[in-house]
Amino acid sequence: MNALECCCRGASLQAAYLSPSFNVSKYVVEDYNTLPIAITYAFEDKPESKKTMELFPIGSNFPVTKSLSFKNKLGAMDLLIHYPNDAPGLMKGLPTQLASYKITEGTLKHGDKKSQSEFVIKIGNNLNQISILESAELSEKWIEIEKIAIKKPVAPKPVAPKGPKTGLFDTCAPEEKKADGTAKTEEEKKAEEKPAPVETE
Repeated sequence: MNALECCCRGASLQAAYLSPSFNVSKYVVEDYNTLPIAITYAFEDKPESKKTMELFPIGSNFPVTKSLSFKNKLGAMDLLIHYPNDAPGLMKGLPTQLASYKITEGTLKHGDKKSQSEFVIKIGNNLNQISILESAELSEKWIEIEKIAIKKPVAPKPVAPKGPKTGLFDTCAPEEKKADGTAKTEEEKKAEEKPAPVETE
């Protein structure tokens, strides 16, 4: 069925499905691409090298979006969306060209840093089965070297040794020892504390 037949039959089935006078069994409507859709593109630096590829073959569902990426390209592309010349079922007199685009060249912001570019185009076949260029993007990748200051660790200051404590409760009398180096007993200490006898005439 062509587009007009699909609209008429779909409207009739929907009306019968909503009407209480008719009993319509359940049905499923699937979108079906009856004609293949191809693209032809070429870059301005090599206009003679045109490339053609079939993007939406027969039987593909829609709406759908497909993307193509090109490394180290800045754009500057001529794009043509069309039916292939040998498309089966193509009506006589129907123009094969669907859309034509001229994409200008982009610029890199960090070209001095040996950046890498990637040019991406997105082509969609929308809900009305109309193929359009949805977007054309230019991405750039580069390496940024940033110097980060690192603080050197500071060596800890030497701590002065603490002297002996001189508090009231921290002092003690030196231990009395004999001539031979042994400690004196308590009895010997008491005998030394007694006064010596005084001789009288």
